[in-house]
Amino acid sequence: MTNYIGLNAHSKTCTFVVLDALGRQIAFQEIKTGEPEILKFVESVGGKKELVFEEGNLSKWLYAILRDKVDRLVVCDPVFVNRRLGPKDDYPDALHLAQQLRGNFLIPVFHQDGFFSELRAVVSAYLDLVRDTVRFQNRYKALFRAQATETDGKRIYSDRERIKEIKSDSNRFIAETLFDQIEFFREQKKEFLRRFMEYEKTNPQIAALASIPGIGEVRACVIAAVVLSPERFPNKYKFWAYCTLVKYDCRSGGVSYGKKNTRGNRVLKNVFMGAAKSVLAGDGFFRKYYDALREKGVDHAAAKKNVARKIAAIALASMRKGTRYKENYENQRKSQTVNSSLKHSVVEC
Repeated sequence: MTNYIGLNAHSKTCTFVVLDALGRQIAFQEIKTGEPEILKFVESVGGKKELVFEEGNLSKWLYAILRDKVDRLVVCDPVFVNRRLGPKDDYPDALHLAQQLRGNFLIPVFHQDGFFSELRAVVSAYLDLVRDTVRFQNRYKALFRAQATETDGKRIYSDRERIKEIKSDSNRFIAETLFDQIEFFREQKKEFLRRFMEYEKTNPQIAALASIPGIGEVRACVIAAVVLSPERFPNKYKFWAYCTLVKYDCRSGGVSYGKKNTRGNRVLKNVFMGAAKSVLAGDGFFRKYYDALREKGVDHAAAKKNVARKIAAIALASMRKGTRYKENYENQRKSQTVNSSLKHSVVEC
């Protein structure tokens, strides 16, 4: 008989509720959050065990310590957990999770342990650093714009002498502190880039991704960290949807309500759209592919998104096979891919 365990985890306490196959509660316990206490309770539950908890700050750690202790482990997306009635509390939340697991109503979030899990942590910190850098740069430049002082693009972030142009003493002080922070972030970014270059040298999958035009070692590490396992995408169309590079027609009662993106990963969309922008500045296969689409009447935005989808499809195949990009092979398929992608561009852009 299968027992269904709902876990409501917090940094200080964890609440467990266990239901049997008939939905009857057979155990409830609130314990201090810690590996020995959690494992002791899970091991005390007999029979076949399925356990669920929501994706959150503790999910990586919980997944690592529990994946071998139960017959089935589900890390669910809280967005897709059916809302329950009543106020939020630990016990009813854990009970609700156990009930949803028993009914098989939960949508799992993909998790994987090992190198790529560690890579994901490094990439997440790098993306946070990039966002913080942009935030500080915007605040720094705003001090000049507030007094209608001309700024010269990105060069203003490396020229400390420009701070003297700020008239207000308090604003000059703020500018000095912001400039120091930006310089610190710049040095930290170099450390991340060095680490990404090491990953490219030691990991064949990242090296294969980095060989694709427009990707490079940074985007290769981001793709590998987000995708983790390419086998979870049955085909390139599912991968495009996950990258929010395609839209689906919303229909109800025979009426179309427009095209909308599925719930996907915006980081991957930014990566592949950024890669498309990079390759369009060159004269390789992807630029020729873009020009061929434009000649057939496809507008710039749709053609650029087709290039991004092409890069995404190649990236997925590269991760599956571990092979590096070959432009000669792509050139041989140019006539076929232009026609097939043109068909998708009408529907999916």
